[in-house]
Amino acid sequence: MSWFIKNPFGPDENPVKHLVKLLANEAERAGAQLTDQDREILSKESSPQDPVPEDLKQKAKELITRIFDAEPDEFERDPKSFSDSLQWAGAKSYPNIVAIAEEVLYGRAGTRYPQLQGWRLAKDRMLLIISGVLVVFLMFAIVIAGHFLFGWN
Repeated sequence: MSWFIKNPFGPDENPVKHLVKLLANEAERAGAQLTDQDREILSKESSPQDPVPEDLKQKAKELITRIFDAEPDEFERDPKSFSDSLQWAGAKSYPNIVAIAEEVLYGRAGTRYPQLQGWRLAKDRMLLIISGVLVVFLMFAIVIAGHFLFGWN
């Protein structure tokens, strides 16, 4: 996902399955169970044509809220914690569990707009970098023009 943060998952580990496992463990602690079918639905790619059943979605939201409430702050938690695993699980695809977790996070923060995904995120970052480079070139042009026109040193 990011070249600044080392991926804590090995090549044989799947972050999506890890997230589902953490959610299933929390479900067991809460006295509920996730069936194999529920786990499969949560692991699948999010799609408007194949939505998550509402009862499973509400159950997952409640469990994810409990997980977020129980996690320590970002400097004290495990790199494979639920929150930190979300970025790696959503890096190559957008599974249902990541979509539901984002809904919980945005609901808590009161954010109205979802985070960009895929190509829109890449375009947004490229525009940011290009704008920064253009600002630097503009600053150079002002300094050079000032040097020749006004004798600035």
